[in-house]
Amino acid sequence: MKKIISGVSGIVAIILPVFASAQGTLPSSPIMDVSGFQQFLCTVVVGWMFTFLVVLSIVFILIAAFKYLTASGDPEKVKSASHTLIYAVIAVAVGLLARGVPLIVGSFIGGNANVGC
Repeated sequence: MKKIISGVSGIVAIILPVFASAQGTLPSSPIMDVSGFQQFLCTVVVGWMFTFLVVLSIVFILIAAFKYLTASGDPEKVKSASHTLIYAVIAVAVGLLARGVPLIVGSFIGGNANVGC
């Protein structure tokens, strides 16, 4: 029970600043048209979720580091830690590609620099 409470409080301590810093990013006027709704989706879904996923991947990198430190030379624990680290790095790479590819494709086809969100 103590582990669950400390784990939840640790996650809340990591995520809470993300939500606190995002308080000024919501549109100040209500959503009146499709463009306003699109801007809201870009801000909330894409912006906040990208930040949340980056923070989550950093947490998994720290978990992998902890697994390496506590492995004590056990090959199975080292293998588990390396898999966790590889998956976390792949998640960061996929997230960065998903965020950057629309801009790169938009610049190649000569479209607007603000493609998508």
